[in-house]
Amino acid sequence: MKILRKAHTLFDTFVNSITKKDSHSILFYPHQNCLADNYDIFNGDSSNTLCLLKSIISDIQFDGYRLYVVYYHKDKLQSYIEYSKSIQNKEILFIYEKDYSTFKKAFIKCPTVFTDCDYITFPYRVHSQTIICLNYYAGPFKKEFHRWTNHGGFKRYLKEQKKKFREYDYHLSISDIFSKLIAVDIGHYYPHLLSLGFPRNDVLLNKNTNLRNEIEKQIGFKINHLITYVPTHRDYENPGREFYSPDQVKTRSIWGNVSNDELNALENFLEESGTVIIAKAHAIQAAQVSNVKKENSKCILFFDDLIKKINTSLYPILSISDAIISDYTSTAYDFLYTGRPIIYYFFDIDAYRAARGFFIEPIESICAGHLTYNINELIEAIKDVINGNDPYKAKREVLQQIFAPHIDNHSTERIKNFFFGPKKKDKFP
Repeated sequence: MKILRKAHTLFDTFVNSITKKDSHSILFYPHQNCLADNYDIFNGDSSNTLCLLKSIISDIQFDGYRLYVVYYHKDKLQSYIEYSKSIQNKEILFIYEKDYSTFKKAFIKCPTVFTDCDYITFPYRVHSQTIICLNYYAGPFKKEFHRWTNHGGFKRYLKEQKKKFREYDYHLSISDIFSKLIAVDIGHYYPHLLSLGFPRNDVLLNKNTNLRNEIEKQIGFKINHLITYVPTHRDYENPGREFYSPDQVKTRSIWGNVSNDELNALENFLEESGTVIIAKAHAIQAAQVSNVKKENSKCILFFDDLIKKINTSLYPILSISDAIISDYTSTAYDFLYTGRPIIYYFFDIDAYRAARGFFIEPIESICAGHLTYNINELIEAIKDVINGNDPYKAKREVLQQIFAPHIDNHSTERIKNFFFGPKKKDKFP
């Protein structure tokens, strides 16, 4: 079977090498989380690839281009086609993610390919093509390096780095320090990392005032304070992960293993203060782990319920949030762009540290916000935030300079200029 797959790859590579590339064709391959989070060409403000696509569609510089777009929502194809007919001076063609044959035909025509998923492989790519990973996460928070230390050591690490070197010409990051950290943590080749910023982070600097009004219409009351909660997935809860620990898996709230009294205290406080929390579970947690339950709440809205009523996504919601509640997700680094308060809710930090662990230790040293470990501490931190007490503002400003220097709403333009501008650079050797 391996010999047969290798023969197919060699044949596809040969066909690709003799196929003339259309300099005015670009392929866009969004992250697979689009399926779980309902992101698509109409609602792509949280996907780096779809944000870039949106900008290119509206840019006269790309008139006459043919844009190939991989999509995940098969039932929406007709609406995508109708939308493409309304676009002037550009041709947009859609490829279903599982239609491998059509994808390969499109791929070999395109000299430029954008994706934000670095585990998609293009084994038949050729040197005349430029493959750019716009990336999915800002910087390493939870540890990825365990893949090399636990599975083959340094030799496995070098093998993976060589593979990534062959398949991707560039990886994007939001800062040079993150480029260095990602290179070590993931195994990317550092000279191929570009700190141009993320297209989706431009969205964080938009006002999106109408979105807040739409949310208020849905819930039926005025929001005094809006906070977004973005917990990441837990490896120890996921049967598909190597650190899965069935003894630790319990049916729990999104806030952890908390009592009804604690939940009632949080709900009462939120209602009294007019505070609404939008809770967005990680796509992996939502899709593969069923032990997290939803409690009925007037003031805690679940993201997956909200997007059934309002056509939105995470980053527009973050742009209108007064603060964020984070845990071990790199979304906290993105939120630095807003300059607004961050609350860290580490209800299971010992279990998380014992399983996946953190890339930087002590992790608390780079947390620019309140550190909380239970519901009572979380309530006190939210009180601080809504009362305007912000003791971590100075620390956030320092971390902004280090981790998020491109707070200018021009990341998308930088990317277009780098790859398509008059002074675009040749590929790294």
